[in-house]
Amino acid sequence: MRAIFACAFLVGAAIALVAVGSPRHGTPLWPGSRYTREERDRAIRRGLNFIYDSIARNPDDFREYGHDLLDAFYNIAVTSENRELRRMAWNMGHERAIEYRRIHATLPADLWPSDLTDLVFGEDSATRLGVPDARMHTLLRETAARLSVIDYLAFDPAIEPPPSNFPKACKKCGHQNQRGATVCTRCGEKLTMWNKYDLYQDALINTYTGDRAGITLGAHYVDVLHWLPALRPYPPRKPGDNDDYYAGVYTVTHVVYTYNDYSVSRLSPACFPEEFEHLKANLREAIADKDPETMGEFLDSLRSFGLTFADQLIRTGFDYLLSVQNPDGSWGDVKDPDPYGRYHPTWTSIDGLRDYRWKRVLPCPAY
Repeated sequence: MRAIFACAFLVGAAIALVAVGSPRHGTPLWPGSRYTREERDRAIRRGLNFIYDSIARNPDDFREYGHDLLDAFYNIAVTSENRELRRMAWNMGHERAIEYRRIHATLPADLWPSDLTDLVFGEDSATRLGVPDARMHTLLRETAARLSVIDYLAFDPAIEPPPSNFPKACKKCGHQNQRGATVCTRCGEKLTMWNKYDLYQDALINTYTGDRAGITLGAHYVDVLHWLPALRPYPPRKPGDNDDYYAGVYTVTHVVYTYNDYSVSRLSPACFPEEFEHLKANLREAIADKDPETMGEFLDSLRSFGLTFADQLIRTGFDYLLSVQNPDGSWGDVKDPDPYGRYHPTWTSIDGLRDYRWKRVLPCPAY
C-alpha cells in the first residue's frame, strides 16, 4: 500500500511539474521576469552568429552590405558590457575587415555619391577594426572632395534645413530632376518627393561618419544637428499611412546614435526632451506593428537616456523581443529576400537587448 501511495505521489508530482513548466535556472532580468539574463545572453549570441554566418560570410551579401556589417561588429565590440560578446564581435569584425580590404582594394571608375559614401563607411569601420589602408583613405578623401554637398545630402545644411521639395528619381525613366520639379522634365511622369525626415536622417549619418573618418561628405555634423529644432514636432501615426511617422521615429533614434557615438555615452533627457518623449510615447507601437527592428531602436535609445529595468517600457520591449526571435537566431521576416531585411532587424534587436559600458553623460548640444 505504501509503495502504491508513493508511486501515485511521484506521478502526481511529475504531472504538476509538467503543468507549470520546468523551473528556469539563472538570474531573472528583473524580479518576476519571464526571462533570465542567461537566456537573454544566449539570444544575443545566436543573433550575432546569424549575422556572421548567414549574411556576412555570404560573398554577394558582404560585397553589397559589408560597410554596414563592419559597423555592426565594431559597435557591438566596443560598447558591450559583456566581455564574451565584445570578443565575439571583434573577432568576427576583424576577420571580415580583412576580406573587405581584399574586395575593395581599388575604386571603381564611375562612382555614384551613394557608392562613395558606402566606401567611406567601410573605410572607417575597417580601420577601427584594426585593418587600416592609408592609400585607400587618401584616395577616398581626394575623390570625396570633388563632389558637392548637394551630391551627398540634397541640401546644404550650412544655410538651410532639409527641404520638402526635393524629388526622388523618376520611377518611369530614372531621371533625377532638379529641386522643386513636380513632373519629370524628360518623360512627364509625376514625381514623388523625398521626405524631409529621411533626408535629415541620411545627413546625420553621412556627416557624422565622414567627420569621424576624416573624409568630409559635403558638410559637417554640427551643421546638420543645428537644424534639429526645425524638425520638431515629429509626425504622429495616421490611419493607413505611416511613412512620415516612421521617418520621424528613425530621425529621433539616429539623432541619439550620432550624438552619443552609437551608444558610447549616455544622454540627458533634458538635452533632447521632445525626442525622449516621442520615444516613450511610441514604443508600444512597435509591438502593434510586429516590428522588432524598430523596437530594438526604441530600446537602445531609451536606455541611453537612462531608462532601466525599473521602467515598465523597457520590460515590455525586452519581453517582446525575446518572445519573437526566429529559430535560426535572427529577428524579422525570415522570408525577406533582401539581406538587409534579415540582418538589420537582428542587429537592432541585439542592440536593444545587450548591456552597455557607458562612459559618461554628454553635455547638451548648442544649436
